[in-house]
Amino acid sequence: MNSFKYISPKTKEEALKILDELGEKGKIVAGSTNVLPDIKAKKISSCVLVDISNLSELKGVNEVGDKIAIGSLTTINQLLQSNIIAREAQVLWQACRNFADPLVRNRATIGGNIVNASPAADGVIPLLALDATVCIESFANGKKEAPLSEFFKGPGKTILQSGDLVTSVNFPKASGMKSAFIKFGLRKAMAISLANIGVVLQINEDTITEARIALGALAPTPLRARETENYLRGKQINDEVMAEASQIIKTEIKPISDIRASQAYRQHLTGVLLRRAIKAAIA
Repeated sequence: MNSFKYISPKTKEEALKILDELGEKGKIVAGSTNVLPDIKAKKISSCVLVDISNLSELKGVNEVGDKIAIGSLTTINQLLQSNIIAREAQVLWQACRNFADPLVRNRATIGGNIVNASPAADGVIPLLALDATVCIESFANGKKEAPLSEFFKGPGKTILQSGDLVTSVNFPKASGMKSAFIKFGLRKAMAISLANIGVVLQINEDTITEARIALGALAPTPLRARETENYLRGKQINDEVMAEASQIIKTEIKPISDIRASQAYRQHLTGVLLRRAIKAAIA
């Protein structure tokens, strides 16, 4: 039978020291919406659970100059209730509105959604489209920042090393940009996405001057559609441009067939979602 020891540090510094001492034996828990189901399913063997949910310095949304900083322990519901997120990051606010159900939104943290590294993570896709970076701290190596686009290495796999703690996610303000998030699932919010998309556009006199597009559930990791972004820059939005962009984006994904949808269906769906997201963003 598996056994678990439980530790609840009171400060970030204490947590970093504990994680350093435990090494691979330490398992971080906060909202527990992923860890507890994994324990019940016996996917996690004996370890030391380090509960960081009391670390107040890792909670909240703040404006820092021309950037937004979100503490990793900020819940999805807190993001949904934040006037800053509603004003400066509409694509993230829309994703939070479509995230699971109220019970999960009150427990799940944005840091947990990132670290879980699901290819379909609804909280990650808008952050990718916002050009977010992740702040990582450890007792041994101090603080570093990494682009979210380079954070994921595969399903459930990230660049995090033993002793690392994600403390915040940061991104430039996007209040002057057009954006939209669309999730396509079999049962709306509670379903794992068949595909999801986040689009952030800068439009000047009917011309797209900046385009950022993030996709989920269409590759082993969440991804940015760089080729489609490059194509859209400098273009005016019309049927011809939308049709070509919808073809380009299909070449950037690596969908699979599973019990929810076939590879071919996801391929087709991606082009449809791109057109819908752009139309929603500029509406």
